[in-house]
Amino acid sequence: MALKNPSLFLYGLQITVENQNISFGTSSSETPGMDTARLAVLNVGYYSLSGLGIEVARAMAAADPQNIYSCTSDRSAAGGTQNRTTISTSGSYLSIYFGTGNASNPATILGFDESDYTGATSYTGTGTAGTPLVPNQLGYTYLPPETMQKNFGSLNISASGLKESITWALQSFWQVQFKYIPEDLLSDWLPLVQWMIQQRELEFTPDVTVPNTYYAGTLEDPSQGLEFYFSEMLPNYPFNYQTPLMKFRVRNT
Repeated sequence: MALKNPSLFLYGLQITVENQNISFGTSSSETPGMDTARLAVLNVGYYSLSGLGIEVARAMAAADPQNIYSCTSDRSAAGGTQNRTTISTSGSYLSIYFGTGNASNPATILGFDESDYTGATSYTGTGTAGTPLVPNQLGYTYLPPETMQKNFGSLNISASGLKESITWALQSFWQVQFKYIPEDLLSDWLPLVQWMIQQRELEFTPDVTVPNTYYAGTLEDPSQGLEFYFSEMLPNYPFNYQTPLMKFRVRNT
């Protein structure tokens, strides 16, 4: 089916040794200046926004087991085309030192300023986390994961005709295609394409007016998700391009 509103791809969330550390304090005595701040260390890897939020909460809880931490995202900013990340604690005190703490921190990738945040137990970034792409046209041939499912397993038919199967993983997928992409907008797609064909996780919001409906996963087809090509829409629409029909595998949680 064709989508009725713009869609959103969100990608580019990579944690490396250059941005894996969050300096924070659970009391006024835990500061970088006194060399007493706690350090949450994120695992290196590629993340979806929801997955990175889980990792931030895990790392901060590992550095402070006495409290519960959360890292959530409001995806409704800018009409559903941006998001705002919030880091919170169940404790009575939280300072996050993105300014004076460990310089190898994920402030930018999480949408925060490189400043210290003090005086509250919850802080929200002012910028979007990750890299968004909103295609210039509506999506075609869209199918949601509820209508695209496959059981992975082994099937055997005996000599008597009895069918037996062993299944071990039920996988869900979604698919979509985009057309009428002007030549001068292809450059906006290229970073996303390079991300996808390296089997890095992304998120897709089918309808930006419903921002809390999104799917995290990796490109499955074409070519097992390792190849991508644009085709010019000739002869009727020269200098306009279309993607292949893209099939994505939903991340199992």
